[in-house]
Amino acid sequence: MYTSLALVEGVIVMLSIILLAAFLKRLGILQKEHSHLFSGLVIKVTLPALIFSSLALSSFHREFLMMALVMVAVEIVAILLALLAAKALKLERGATGALMLASAFGMTSMLGYPLISQVFPHDPQALEEAVVTSELGVGLLLFILGPLIAMFYGDSGVVRKDIFRSVAGFFISPVFVALVLGIGLSFFSINPEGMAFSIIDRVMVLVGNANTLLVALVVGLVIEVHSIRHYWLFMAVAVLLKLIIKPIVAYLLLKQPAFTDMMQQIVFIETTLPSAMLGAVFARHYNCRPDLVSMAVMVTLVMSVLTVSLLFWLLF
Repeated sequence: MYTSLALVEGVIVMLSIILLAAFLKRLGILQKEHSHLFSGLVIKVTLPALIFSSLALSSFHREFLMMALVMVAVEIVAILLALLAAKALKLERGATGALMLASAFGMTSMLGYPLISQVFPHDPQALEEAVVTSELGVGLLLFILGPLIAMFYGDSGVVRKDIFRSVAGFFISPVFVALVLGIGLSFFSINPEGMAFSIIDRVMVLVGNANTLLVALVVGLVIEVHSIRHYWLFMAVAVLLKLIIKPIVAYLLLKQPAFTDMMQQIVFIETTLPSAMLGAVFARHYNCRPDLVSMAVMVTLVMSVLTVSLLFWLLF
């Protein structure tokens, strides 16, 4: 019951912002071209701030890292299955990258944290496990592989022979710098009440809080709802991979004595969530069929209301 209610609330909030952006586009207040500006702000400003503020004060335990490794394994399996499905369906390059982005990564922070807080009320350890698992198991891979997939399969003007130079450029990007600084600082004893760090952290948190809004605006500006019916097969495969197969793979990997019931349920819930909206941002930034990724975000967002609760009830 808690799972269903928390998920429905989260879905309504996300859909409301996306539909607001689509409505503003229809009124002419915002233009589709503005999505490029917003996606640039996400990748260069709000996302790095969010990464840094999420990781800098996190604690890392061996058990949490095991949970993150399961998430990484599941996402790699999802990427490979999406690639195989794209080849079987003979999808063009952009659609192949879009299917990989839509199938592999989920909304673990936007929907995962409130959902897990409802499933495990008044249990701070559950949320701590969820945060570390999400940031290392999902975020780390999404922030690294997401742009690379979109870059490689998209039409961003990257010359194929220069792909390695472009990949190398990622490792000096704001996203990667924030990852390194956030993880590095987490291993030091930092006084969060100290004036210098407190100011930096508050600035980062404030800027990072704008990330969800900007990401939802990108999705709302890029998506063309009337086109969904023309890509029903793509959407069906994305839903199958993201909302059904991926959670089942996670469930099988988690049935080990090393994982407690709570650890199993936290990782499982995080694998059942809809496609990450950041995938649409990366797709837009590198012109990797952002329309398909945005549509997949919408479809999996709505479908997850049924699939998350049903799978959780059947398997747990």
